[in-house]
Amino acid sequence: MNTTLKVIGSVRPFAEGFRIAIDKDYVPGLKGLADFSHAIVLWIAHEADNDGSRHPLVFPSPYTATEKAVGVFATRSPQRPNPVCFSIVRLLNVDETAGVITTPFIDTLSDTPVIDIKPYFPASDLVRSASVPRHFDHWPSCYEDSASFSWGAEFR
Repeated sequence: MNTTLKVIGSVRPFAEGFRIAIDKDYVPGLKGLADFSHAIVLWIAHEADNDGSRHPLVFPSPYTATEKAVGVFATRSPQRPNPVCFSIVRLLNVDETAGVITTPFIDTLSDTPVIDIKPYFPASDLVRSASVPRHFDHWPSCYEDSASFSWGAEFR
């Protein structure tokens, strides 16, 4: 099976946060997104996309909370068979005319290619009984608390 993904826009930092600039062909797809508080942005870890980063399936833990080796599917590392990542963002503004989404934060680099945007629905995206390995128990339990957490100390 051969699948072709289309880049629909890119992320750019600015003084008050980040802007996701949507390519003009995809701007009509923003209709109604402003009615949501949050969205899921799927993006390509373009600077980690090389043949070497697509092959490791098990590697030393990237987290300081554990020394155990982990499989790529047990991490959020951009080094993966397909460097597709996602971020949940708070929507400050959705300009349906200019094709620009404004958010206070997204964990991407400048000019990161965006491949899709989906509205965040608590009914399908929030899992009240989710659990993580014990060594991550000190991590924030929600998106809002993540902003003040010291993430730099969590990764090697």
